[in-house]
Amino acid sequence: MSKYFLSFLMALTLHLSIIALFMFSIPADTSLAIVKKPEPVIIEATILDESAVTAKANELKQRQEKKKRLQQKQQQDYASQLAAEKQQLQQLKNKRLQAEKAAKEQAVQHKKAAQKEQQKLQTIKQKLAVEKKKQQEIVKQRQAVEKKRKAQAKRVAEEKRKAEIAKQEAFKKQKIAAEKKQKAQAEKLRLEAARQVELNKQRAENARIAAKASADAAALIKRKVTQNWNRPDSVPKNLKCKIRIGLIASGDVMSVVIVESSGNPLFDDSAERAVRKASPLPVPKDPRVFKQFRSFSLEFSPDK
Repeated sequence: MSKYFLSFLMALTLHLSIIALFMFSIPADTSLAIVKKPEPVIIEATILDESAVTAKANELKQRQEKKKRLQQKQQQDYASQLAAEKQQLQQLKNKRLQAEKAAKEQAVQHKKAAQKEQQKLQTIKQKLAVEKKKQQEIVKQRQAVEKKRKAQAKRVAEEKRKAEIAKQEAFKKQKIAAEKKQKAQAEKLRLEAARQVELNKQRAENARIAAKASADAAALIKRKVTQNWNRPDSVPKNLKCKIRIGLIASGDVMSVVIVESSGNPLFDDSAERAVRKASPLPVPKDPRVFKQFRSFSLEFSPDK
């Protein structure tokens, strides 16, 4: 507000100086409101030339009119300047009033802001007090939890100590039981090993018997097929073919297929007829050995 007041004071001083200067520049015999009438010219009663008198009168009249116009112009300029100065002074006054109003409003806003800030500080203080109380409660709770934890840890340590003692006792019992179990298991393994040795011997013997039975059966089958074979005319010697034979438990032939031809169709056909003619074939009575002959291959070479 002081800034606008100082500007207003300087402008007012400047304008007053201009007005004073203008006033002093006006001639002393010039009036602002009343224009003096020209004094009448006294003409001496002398005999003059009428044209010279008329010219002199016109010259005086022009001078008076020119002076009058100059005075009117000066009055108009002065009036205009006064009006402009008045308007400018009014504008400055309005600006000063607006500045004072803005300053008052700003002061009110500052006051409101200060009150709001005070309320904010009060709220922060209240929050800090609540937070402090909350932290105190948390400390109390932590202390209670820590006390409880220590008591719990002590109880757990005691239980652990007792459990360790019980564990050691149990370990001793388990060790004794394990030793007994180990001895029993060792005895069992020894007996199982002896039984397995005997079983392996039995299996080896059975396998030997089965292999012999299988070999005997194959030889008997090959012999019977050869006995039932009739050599076709014009079939050369030393021919052979491989035959897939399907049997049932009775030895009856269910299927005969040439899987490897001799290259001679007459020989192959004669071999197939020989197998079918030899049915039923001599098969082992043991079912486990017979499984090998349910579907087996026979190499038929009657000349060997």
